[in-house]
Parts: sequence; structure tokens; C-alpha cells
Amino acid sequence: MGKIESIRLAGLAAFDPEPATGAMSRHTPDLLEVLASGDPAAFATDSRERVVFWNRGAAALLGRRAEEAMGRHCHEVLGGRDVFGNRFCYANCPLAAMSRSGEVPRAFELRIPANGNGGDPTTVHVTVVRLPGPRADLFTLVHILHGVDERTRLTRALARLSPALHAVPAPEGEPAARPRPAEGQAPGVLTPREREVLGWMAAGLQNKEIAQKLELSLATVRNHIHNTLEKLEVHSKLEAVSLAFRNGWVDRGASAGGR
Repeated sequence: MGKIESIRLAGLAAFDPEPATGAMSRHTPDLLEVLASGDPAAFATDSRERVVFWNRGAAALLGRRAEEAMGRHCHEVLGGRDVFGNRFCYANCPLAAMSRSGEVPRAFELRIPANGNGGDPTTVHVTVVRLPGPRADLFTLVHILHGVDERTRLTRALARLSPALHAVPAPEGEPAARPRPAEGQAPGVLTPREREVLGWMAAGLQNKEIAQKLELSLATVRNHIHNTLEKLEVHSKLEAVSLAFRNGWVDRGASAGGR
């Protein structure tokens, strides 16, 4: 499998050697294998807020090499601020505190200062996936990162508003356009088959296993996954699964027993 920057995949458990348990953690090697490619950019912290995983994508996006990050406290490496400029990353990380209390962190944006003097900060969209450990106080937080282009933010915002600003009322007797499902509701934009595939993804099955379960070809399963990612406006299966768990689209108990 090779190295992730300066560490091997097995090194992820170096600081918390106890094996993780649960539906998601049973497939941790698969998760790491996906992230090992560097796309998407990602890093992970242990329950003591130390960086235990840093892939090439994170190094390129954040301008910090793995050897600069590994083993250090996350706030020391990132020094992140929220979009208003307030300090977000500090000792006693709020994300770790939420995880300890059983809360699920929602996706957010973070501004990371340039590494060294000069340079503009990097704005990233962060999705957090919690991998449970053998005890409630032991866990790994995987941070999946996507760069945000600040220069096109206003353009994108106006594009999203444009349909509402120029909406034409439906003629009398015709149904109005269906609104986008609100957060927390079932993903009505997905077909029943796509929702089924999403459920098996959440259970930790790989594409080939999903194809066998549903008696579909591998190519058909890949098409369903591609369509699901597009409709949910996410970039990876990991983000889709995280979104599904956060919004209650899949049942954690059912997913744990999916095999």
C-alpha cells in the first residue's frame, strides 16, 4: 500500500493502539486505503487531539508536510479561524468536546493561515467523520478537506439565489416546483435504488459487495454511486456516508448489522 507521506497506514493506531470497534471502524483499513491516495485531502486526530494521519492532499492544500504535523496537537499545526476571523483552533478542541459528549459535528468552513511569513490564508470546507474506539472516550476524528475559492464565492451565491429572484409563479392548476429537501429530511432527490445503495455504503460494503447484495453489475452500482454523489453535492463516498448519518437518512443500528 506504501506510505502516507512519512508514515505507514498501520501508524494511524500508534497513539491509541486499542482496536476500534463498530460498523464504521470495522472498515477503517478501507477508509485509510481510500484516503492514502491523497484525494480527498484529509488528516485525522486522536482523542487527545494529536495528529495521527496526514495525507499528501492535506500537505498540498494546507502547505504543511506530514513531518511538521504528525504527533503535534491539531491547534498548533492549523491555527485555524472561522470565516469571521475568530480563533477556532485551540487547546480543548470544540470538535473533540462535541465527540466526547455524543454530538455529531456538522460540516463547516475554516481559514488556515499560511505556513510561515506572508501568503494568503487557505479556506477549506471540513467534513468530520468519527471513528469510535473500544471506549466512549477513545475515538479518531477524520477531517475531510476541500478547498474553497473565495474569489468565486459571491458568484456562486448569486447563482444559487438567481432562480428564487427570477422565479415565475406556476400557471394556475399546475404544481409548483418541488423545493430542495430540508436538512434532516429523507433525501427525496434520490431514487429508491440510490437510497438502497447509500444504505449499504453506510454499512461499510465495497462496490463489489453492494453489487452482489443487490444482484446488479458493478458498473450499475458505480453509476448509482456517481449519481448519488452528484445529487447530494458531495465529492466522495465518505462525505455521502457522513451526511447520511448526520441527517438520519440511514439507521446506525441497521448499518452495524448490515453484513
